[in-house]
This record gives sequence, structure tokens and C-alpha cells, in this order.
Amino acid sequence: MEPRSAHETQQYPWRLFVVLLAGAILSAFALIPYVSEVIRPILAAHPLRLPLPVIVLIQGTIYFGGAVSLGLLLGRKIGLGAPYLEAWLYGKTRPAGRGWVWVSCLTGLALGVVTVAVVRSPLGAALAALPVATEASMPLWKRFLACFYGGLGEEIIMRLFLMSLVAWVLGKVWKTASGLPSSGAFWVANIVVAVAFGAGHLPLAAQLTPLTPLLVTTVISVNALVGVGFGYLYWKRGLESAMLAHFSVDIVLHVLGPMF
Repeated sequence: MEPRSAHETQQYPWRLFVVLLAGAILSAFALIPYVSEVIRPILAAHPLRLPLPVIVLIQGTIYFGGAVSLGLLLGRKIGLGAPYLEAWLYGKTRPAGRGWVWVSCLTGLALGVVTVAVVRSPLGAALAALPVATEASMPLWKRFLACFYGGLGEEIIMRLFLMSLVAWVLGKVWKTASGLPSSGAFWVANIVVAVAFGAGHLPLAAQLTPLTPLLVTTVISVNALVGVGFGYLYWKRGLESAMLAHFSVDIVLHVLGPMF
């Protein structure tokens, strides 16, 4: 991605903020049917004080609002963002380079196939109690809707916000002559956030089954592998590319994989 001009970085993209926030909140609502089935035993033992949609609306507005606002602010300082959405919303020229949709989809499909292969390998035995190994009995529409949360909500949190933040911090001391973070800073940020993305899947896993060293290693490594791919696409092609790749991975993992 090309660095933005000083004028562009001074103008906060409020329309983009609204679009991304709305998309993230809607993706969280799309996840409700899937999550409700996954955590049904937990809810039976520990009922929620508020209806799940209300909790999602409150938490989603707070979490995603903060992630989008700070992510856009920091991203614009270091040349990251959502260039295709910005071009559409503000009538700008689309970024140079064609085929980003195909590149994103094919990257996601390839990473999805690798993920399914790992899940079905001996390593995947550690995941036997997790939804990814048992969701074949879940209705197709619930698994499909859940894919939107990965592509929208998780990418906004992990890439737009967290990767931008880490890259911005590293760029303070590890930067190019133009003042932007160096390639090394972006790679370290990408890997750190990818590992954090993997670790972020452990709390739910812990609610469903006892954590073992093998389970922790498998969950973190598999998710970190795809996370590095998403981070690279975010860095080089923009948030939309990472979102599309993540959505494609989840289609393979949650929709197509359980059919075979």
C-alpha cells in the first residue's frame, strides 16, 4: 500500500468508521446462532443475566467502536487501512493493481485446506472436543453465518486495530528514511498479532475441554499460521483483502469441510 498524503492523514474517515463499525456489529449478530449452540451446556449451568443479543450489541459497540476508531487513526499514520472501501466511499481512484479479490480468495481457500488437513491429521485429535471437530451436525446456515464474524469482526480487532498498533509502536524505533515502519517492523507485528490471534481462541476452548500442552500448541499454531497470511494481505493489499481471505478460510473450515 502507498503512504497517504499529509492532508489525507489529517482528515478522519468518519464514513469509513461507520461502515466498518456497522459491519462488525452485524457480524457479531450473525455469530449468535452458532455460538448459542456451541455454548448451550455452559448457558444451561450459568444462565446469562441479559439476552445474548443485548450483550452482543453493548459489547460489540464498545469493543468494535474502540477498535475501528483507533485502528483507522493508527493505520493512517503508517500507511495501512481499507483502500478499496475508502475509494468507494470518498470517490477516490481505486488503488493500482488488479486481481486482489482472486488473490485474497485463493489465499484463503489454500489456507483453509491446510487448516482442514491439520484438523483431520493426528495433531487434530487434540481438537476433538472443540466445535471445529464436531460442527458437522450443526445446521449449515448457522455455520455459514459464523463465517462473517471471522471475516469482519476478527479482522477489525486483530489486523485493523492490533496489528496497526504493534506496527506503529515498533515503527517508532524501527523505521525507514520516510518515517514509516520498516519491513522488519511489519513482519514482527504480523507474527506477534498472529500468535495473539491463536491464543485468543483458548478461552472458549478452556470452557469446553481441559487445556493440555498439545491442545494449546495446536490451537495457537494453526490459527497463527492463517493469521500470518491475513496480516500479510492487510499490510500489502489492505484490510478488505485480509477480510476476504479470512472469510474464505472459514467457508472451507466451517461450511465445506464438515460436508466431507
